[in-house]
Parts: sequence; structure tokens; C-alpha cells
Amino acid sequence: MMHPLHNNTGICLSEVLVAMAAGAVILSATFQALTLFESKLSAQQDTISRHQDQRLGLHVMEEEIRLAGTGSAIDSPAIVSLGAQEVEFVANLENLTTIVTEPVSALQQELRVLDGSNWNGGKHIVICSADHCAEGRLALDGRRTSLGLTAPLGMAFPAGSEVFVSNRLRYYVSTAPSGKQRVMRQVDGGANTIIGDVTRFQLVYLNGQGKPTSDAGSVSRVRIDLAVGHDRQGIE
Repeated sequence: MMHPLHNNTGICLSEVLVAMAAGAVILSATFQALTLFESKLSAQQDTISRHQDQRLGLHVMEEEIRLAGTGSAIDSPAIVSLGAQEVEFVANLENLTTIVTEPVSALQQELRVLDGSNWNGGKHIVICSADHCAEGRLALDGRRTSLGLTAPLGMAFPAGSEVFVSNRLRYYVSTAPSGKQRVMRQVDGGANTIIGDVTRFQLVYLNGQGKPTSDAGSVSRVRIDLAVGHDRQGIE
């Protein structure tokens, strides 16, 4: 005798199959929703990370342009060359400054200084008295009380003359292999990307009266007009 597949307290096989099919559909939909959510979340995180990197790059550029001229000799312009998409200037990025503790002759290649620690060999330096300056290059890493030069300065300097590092910086626009534009930062010859995915980059140079100028010697501020992706911002 065959028994029915259901009774008053159970369910039939067809109901079980329908329930299983419905459960599979729900699980599939849930999985797809989670996958889509993870994809969107990952894209948002990438966008946030990219924007943070861009803001950091812009901040670095702003701060370093403010240092323009700190690595210059007396009466030298803060900006070496200027253009709408390129600026070059000198600055003492790490604020490395000391004084000579003994008079320096025109033929001397070793300077006795108050503190030459943390001065890397190959760095460009400037030495200034009250009325004149000379430039040189470090032959070796600095020592506690001395700095060695690759060549004599060609001028004499009294004790107490200031010595400081002069970094040469250049910001300019370059096109990446992908075809996108990027802002490059070059320091003492070495260059790297500082701001990527640039759609607009313009530099405007202002004099002391806040008017645009093309004279490097009269520049007191630089306005940066930058567009990255869909964002746009300007700083001075």
C-alpha cells in the first residue's frame, strides 16, 4: 500500500523543492548584492585614497613654493624661471644652516663650522657674509665641525659667515604613458610624480600689489589653478 507524501502535519516533496529553489534564488541575489557592494566600496576607497594623495601632493607643493628663495644668495631672485605650467626655484628644504667658526681663504676647500652634521655629500651650498656670497658643492658628507668642498670658493669670508644648503626644485606638467597628465616634482635632478590625473594646471605669478607679473624678481605670491578629475581648487 502506497503512503501519501504528505499528511496533515508535514509538507509534500514539491513544496520542499519550491522552498529550496526560492532559497537558492535568495542566496544568489544576496551574493550578487554583496559583490556589488564590495565593488562599490572598493571603488570608493580607491577614490578616497587617490584624493588624499592628491591633496597631500598639493600641500607639499604649496609649502615648498613658500620656501622659494630660502636657498638663494643675497639679492638673487626667489624664482629661477617661471611659466604657466612650470616653475623652478631654489630653497633650503631641510633648513640646514650653520656658520663658519674660522675665517675662510679664497683657496680653502674645508670650512670649519659650528655644526656640519646631517649635510649629505654632493649637496649644493651657499656661503654669505654681510655683503657677498659664493656657491660650492660638498665633496663628502658633513662632519661635526667641518664641511669639505669639491673646489675652493674663490672668495674670502670672515668667521660668522652663514652657510646653508640650496636645493633646486622644479614643478612641471608631464604626460604619463597612459596619456593622462601629471604634475612632476624634481629636486636636485631626481623627479617623481607629485599629483596625478591632472586635467588642468596653471600657475599665475603675482607681485606685491597682487597683480600678475612675468618678472621673476618681483614675484611675491604664486596662485595654483588645479583641476584633478572632477575637482577644482586654487591656492596662493
